[in-house]
Amino acid sequence: MHIIQPPLFDFEAFIVLKGNDRLLIVLEGLAAEKLLVALEKERWTGRKGYCVRGMWAALIAGVLHQCDSLAGVVRLLKRNKDIRMICGFPGKDEIPSEDAIGRFLKKLVRHEALLEECFRGLVEKLRQLLPEFGRKLVADSTDIEAYSNGHKKEKSDPDARWGVKGKHGNGEIEAETGLEGGERKGKRRDLYYWFGYKLHVLVDAIYELPVSFLLTPANESDTQQLEGLLEKAEVKRPEAKADFVIADKGYDSSHNCKMVYLDYKAAPIIPIIERPGAQLPDICNAKGTPTCGCGLEMVYWGRDGDYLKYRCPQVLGKAACRFLSPCTASPYGYVLKLPIHDDPRRHPPVPRESKKWQRLYRLRSAIERVNGRIKDFLGLRNITLRGIAKVTVRSLLGLLVMLAIAVGMAQRRRLKELRVLAA
Repeated sequence: MHIIQPPLFDFEAFIVLKGNDRLLIVLEGLAAEKLLVALEKERWTGRKGYCVRGMWAALIAGVLHQCDSLAGVVRLLKRNKDIRMICGFPGKDEIPSEDAIGRFLKKLVRHEALLEECFRGLVEKLRQLLPEFGRKLVADSTDIEAYSNGHKKEKSDPDARWGVKGKHGNGEIEAETGLEGGERKGKRRDLYYWFGYKLHVLVDAIYELPVSFLLTPANESDTQQLEGLLEKAEVKRPEAKADFVIADKGYDSSHNCKMVYLDYKAAPIIPIIERPGAQLPDICNAKGTPTCGCGLEMVYWGRDGDYLKYRCPQVLGKAACRFLSPCTASPYGYVLKLPIHDDPRRHPPVPRESKKWQRLYRLRSAIERVNGRIKDFLGLRNITLRGIAKVTVRSLLGLLVMLAIAVGMAQRRRLKELRVLAA
């Protein structure tokens, strides 16, 4: 007589034990109902009529499990029965083909606006769940190599471009420009070349989570993207206001500093590029620190409203004046007040010589870790898609997974696991 063995655990407990609760947390946190309803109104993808929600879950599972291609998603479904069950494909003969997943991805490209709406919704949830989220923002970009040979005359990815990043002196990235296809990819003379795209990201410096992003061809300059990142982050809203915007020298410009300080009411923490001849004789040095009549750097002494206050270095014992007579008869010494509004790039609200500026600028390393997670754990280091539209959607899916995990963990008060991407 045949006896059916009852299961030792129910299915939900089994999933938790196997570690697939991450996929359930992501799918629950994404809140993509509006997108899925819009997709369900269209014709089903593939001849077999695969379920829209199953295809969506399969793509998200592929991102979460670091599949670098659509074929990798199919292989993941074939070898992992638990993920197949979550996606709604219990049998191996019911798994969608690579072509069917590709057609579904094209549908997502047409609904990119709804995907971005999901992104904004997750960011808004994090603002409600995490204290001070979005107060300290860091901007930077990372390279994404195209799935194409940039040396060929007829390139398989017509949207991709050559990009280069150069290092000058202290290692800060300063020069970024486009190249022709004849240049060789790799490092040469302290320059790094690649053919593809550039992902510009604005992240929260404390929680290391993205707030907004832009994808451009690799020859687009970082300097011109900061305003777009802040606009997409809706920083002008009172509930989304930022106190500090931190970036490297690649974002140094008068326009960016004025825009951050005057339009968004935040303090720009951006190193100034000390070009030869940038000093203003008898006024300030290349960093913006004012100098006294004998050429000594004055000492920053705090902020007075919209003015920066500097004092005589000799009175404070910082340097010896070469003049025999003092600049003023006051024992307090000579005092200089500089208005911030006139030149927030040279005289920022948080002066570059202050300890506070140094402490804030060290937070910039947060975005390096975020870029590493995006590329290594969310599959953007080796993409197998062509065209800026598909690469944008693929990047967006990775960022959505990162935010959905953070929302799920924050709702469960598992704050130490906000950034856990790997199983």
